Order: sequence, then structure tokens, then C-alpha cells
Amino acid sequence: MKKYRWLYYPLLIFTISRLFIFGAGIVGDLMMPTEEGHWVADPNSPFLSQWAKWDSQYYFDIATNGYWFRPEQQSNVAFFPLYPMMMRILGQFLDNNVILSGFLVSNAAFFGALVFLYLLTELEVDSAAAGRAILYLAVFPTSFFFSSVYTESLFLMLSLASMYFARRRLWIPAALLGMLCASTRNIGVLMWALVMWEWLRAQGWNLWKFYKKEMWASLWGGIRQHWGDVLIIAIIPLGLFAYIFFLKQNFDRPLAFIETQAAWGRENIGPVAVIQKNINFILAGELNKGRITSIWNLTALLGFLALTPFIWWKLGEGYAIYVLIQMLVPSASATGSVIRYVLTSFPAFILLGDWGRHDWVDRTILTLFIIFLGVFITIFVNWIFVA
Repeated sequence: MKKYRWLYYPLLIFTISRLFIFGAGIVGDLMMPTEEGHWVADPNSPFLSQWAKWDSQYYFDIATNGYWFRPEQQSNVAFFPLYPMMMRILGQFLDNNVILSGFLVSNAAFFGALVFLYLLTELEVDSAAAGRAILYLAVFPTSFFFSSVYTESLFLMLSLASMYFARRRLWIPAALLGMLCASTRNIGVLMWALVMWEWLRAQGWNLWKFYKKEMWASLWGGIRQHWGDVLIIAIIPLGLFAYIFFLKQNFDRPLAFIETQAAWGRENIGPVAVIQKNINFILAGELNKGRITSIWNLTALLGFLALTPFIWWKLGEGYAIYVLIQMLVPSASATGSVIRYVLTSFPAFILLGDWGRHDWVDRTILTLFIIFLGVFITIFVNWIFVA
């Protein structure tokens, strides 16, 4: 059985964590009254409707009606196409129930993400750390988004799978999965840099030895012998470019997904200014929903930024830079959903899996994560914004 631990242990964690989350959702819905007038995703299924809120409306709209763009208004072109496309395709086999198909895609992808996180962590650290890493991910305070009609689980599975195959020097599946990742979210194009960085490492590249002639000679030899690998890896950004081409052809606005961000109140002023703005907002008055949301998002941002030096030391500069960019790009305009975005920063969970070998660290992580998971689930299912 130990041979198949990479499969059965993620399945066990998936089953237990989802039962807890779905149960907490039902209890949380009963504990608090929900304001009237909210969108009901599936009138025939209160359970499915619990897990399709906020941004889920846009994925539902894309899957059923296609894309539209209205300048200076919140438009569904802000959301990349792979996930709603999968909802639409699977929905054709489910009596056009795209909410059910989105729920199934999300949960299947999350199970796949747990499998690849286990395999990658086992490769980078060991099997004990792998078991802890997937457990921490499954009970992270916002891990219920992995089972909601959101892209988190699909994006995470594709990025993990791409990196796992890159670490195994299997460049074709790494590139194909990376390309799909880039068509799931704009930040997915980062997989090109991460996979390319891994290819450079395979040729003997070392950031700290860039001044040595031997390293450059080795790199040049690698390019001459394996130039085809570089071309294969270069297809990863095509996932993004294909969507840009679609927007150009249909709306004559190739960057409409960026333009429409302003309608959500996002202003690109840089992460430092955004952090300062949030701190000033938090300190400006009494606690309310907005300030509490800012506190937990700012805490998540600063916490994951603080992990990057340790990721660099333990896992290498490629992983650390990946997490750093994942944090800094969205926070350059706002911190509004950072506590959800951090879910896909998988190197941080690999690091936590390693740290969890200390019993007190393991107990602290699990206790805090599970408590806040229950709180956030209760908030989310009652249409109170979490991230």
C-alpha cells in the first residue's frame, strides 16, 4: 500500500476535508440568516447554490451566454476561458446544468491538485512532508473555494502538474499543462518562467555563479543540444495570447481583461502604496465588515511574503520568485481577494509541510487553519464577502 500512498492519501484527505467543509456549510447556513435578494445559482439545489456565489455568477454567465464587454463597467471578459469552457462542455452531459458541472470540475481538479502536490513535495522534501502539505492545503481557511464554482482548484492542479513534469524533465506535458494554466488565469503565464527556470537548472544554471565562464559554456551547450525543449516550453504563453487574440477579434480590445479591472475599484498604484492604503484604512475608524476583510487579506499578503526567503532557502529561487510575483501582481492594485489568491502559491504549502515535522508547528497550523476555515465557510455561505 505504501507504493500507492501518493493516490490513497490524497483521496483520504480530499474526502475528510470535503465532508467537513460541506457539513460546516450546512450548519453555517442554518446558524445565520441570509439577506434576501441574492442570486440563486440553482433553484433546485440549495446545496449547489451554497457553493456558487460572487464570482461564480460570471463563470455561469460565460458558460451559458458567452463573453461580453462594456467599457468602464464590470464585464465578464475579466475571467479567463478554460474553466467556464469546461463547465459548458461537461454541462451538455448533465442536462445543461452548468452549476453542477462547475462544482464537479472544481472538486475533481482539487483532488488532482492534492495528488500532484503530494508528488511534488515528495520529490522536493519527503513523503512525510508531502502528507502534511496536502493536509494544510485542504484545511486552509479559504480552501472551500476549491469546491466552489471558482477557478482556484483547476489553476492549482494545472500549475502543480506542469511543475511536477518539469522537475521530472518531461518538457512536453509540462508545457502543455502550463499553456492550459495560462488560459485559466492571467497570472498563469508565470508558469513559462518557472518551467524555463527549471530547464535552465537542468543545464547547470546557477544564479549565484552567473559570472563563471564554465556555467555559460554549459548553458550554451545545453541550448545547442536541447533547443527543441526551449521551443516546446515557449508554447506556454499561447494560453494567454489565444485569449488576447479572441478579445481583439470580438471586441477590438485585446487587453479588455485588464481594462475592466478598474470597474472593480482596482487602481495600479503598486504594492507598497496599496499596503499603506490598507493600513491607513484599518486604523481610520471602528471595526466593520470592510476593515475586518482588509485585516485578513493584509495578514495573508504579509504572511506569504514573509515566507518567500524561507522558500528560497529550502526550495530554490525559482519557487520563491514565483510566490513573490503571485503576491505582488494582484496586490499592486488591491488586496481584496489575497486570502483566496494565496491558495495557489503551492511552494508555501510545501515549505509548511516541511516545517510541520515539529509537533508544535503542526498542531498550531492545524488548529488555526481549522478554526478560521469554519468561520469563513459560515461567512461565505451566507453571502458575506470573504475574498
